[in-house]
Amino acid sequence: MTDLLRAISAEHLKLKNTLAIRLALAGPVLLVLLHIGIYLTRGEMLEDHDGHRLEGFARGIMTTWTLLFFPLWVALATALIASIDHRENHWDHLFALPIGRQSLYAAKWFVAAELTVLGSLAIPILGIAGAILLKAVHPDWRGEPLPAAMLFVDILRNSVAALLLLSIQFWLSLRWRSFVLPLAVGVGGILSAVVVIQAPMKYLIIYPWTTSAAAASPTHPVLALAWGLVGGLALVAAACSSLARRDEI
Repeated sequence: MTDLLRAISAEHLKLKNTLAIRLALAGPVLLVLLHIGIYLTRGEMLEDHDGHRLEGFARGIMTTWTLLFFPLWVALATALIASIDHRENHWDHLFALPIGRQSLYAAKWFVAAELTVLGSLAIPILGIAGAILLKAVHPDWRGEPLPAAMLFVDILRNSVAALLLLSIQFWLSLRWRSFVLPLAVGVGGILSAVVVIQAPMKYLIIYPWTTSAAAASPTHPVLALAWGLVGGLALVAAACSSLARRDEI
């Protein structure tokens, strides 16, 4: 455990003032601003979500986040973390340290998880701020409740269920030096998810790029959460063990 904590501390130092930290906040800001713009210009024409436009606003943010922005952010975060050592060829130095290799890899996964959670937590905060702005602009919406509980619950489900996707992208990013390969897999997964999203829920639960969306939906969220959590932890354990046995990376 001491080795893991030391490795995590070192990874935190590496990430200071990097593109990864800036992107963790830039993505959610861009997404929420996009939806605010839509509702500011066309809010009166958009359909109510069970009579509550603000809930429809929040649902739109969550749908776009879970299907498009979040999977892309996971791919970027893991690739950026891995590229720090790939680009400068730090692996020989890291392997010479008195720290187990599995701890080194586990620390990178943990920091990648922190980055994805950071981006996720920005969504409900910015979404609530956007809802307050829309209430101020549209006087007839001021009686509607803020969708705070829905946003926080859905983002929590999304983050837990995304551990499987995170572990897949983590393994790809560390297994190959190419920055393009994990991003290509991530983009391919997103494009396929747009098609798969029309499939029955039982398929959405097991497909890594739609598991988060399934967990955020009211239909069978527990199964998606269990699959994402257990599958993600099992895969990262296998990935760290496999990578640690390699002579070079």
